[in-house]
Amino acid sequence: MLEVITGGMFAGKTDELLRRLERHCIARRRVALIKPELDTRTTKVRTHNGKEFDSITVGPKDRAAVEQIIKENDVIGFDEAEFFSTEIYQLLKEYEQSGTEKVFIACGLDMDSEGEPFGIMPALMAIASDVTKLHAVCENCFVPANISFSVVEKKGQILIGGKDKYKALCWRCATIEKEKRKRDA
Repeated sequence: MLEVITGGMFAGKTDELLRRLERHCIARRRVALIKPELDTRTTKVRTHNGKEFDSITVGPKDRAAVEQIIKENDVIGFDEAEFFSTEIYQLLKEYEQSGTEKVFIACGLDMDSEGEPFGIMPALMAIASDVTKLHAVCENCFVPANISFSVVEKKGQILIGGKDKYKALCWRCATIEKEKRKRDA
């Protein structure tokens, strides 16, 4: 079974992922958490609130390593799933559509800072048995936030960072910020 937890930054996605994994640990299932090697901030998966969970770092295309982890565990979590490749998506699709009893929980951003679909997340959401979309609170007007707005100049789609590089905004406030940035340029 594939579960997807998605939404913008600061919405509590990793907190929810760790909560679910901890429940499976309590149920005495073999649990592994995979994170992409692109995220070099820490060797463990750590939430913005400081919660941690041991993890295995894997290359974004390393299907063989992911397959080995799957074989050895009952429940496999993926943090920052948007950074994994189509090879990993295809592997999860094969398992999901085989009727496996293994549980996969993929957590990641559904959109980049420009509001575009991000990585393999849209495809994972399409094949998932369950999708949970979480929202942060807009840092400007305090309604539900839709986007992880980049507060620094970006050269590409990927820029790893936290509050130093992004803030949670609703669409209205993101539009205002973009217009302000254009005026100030």
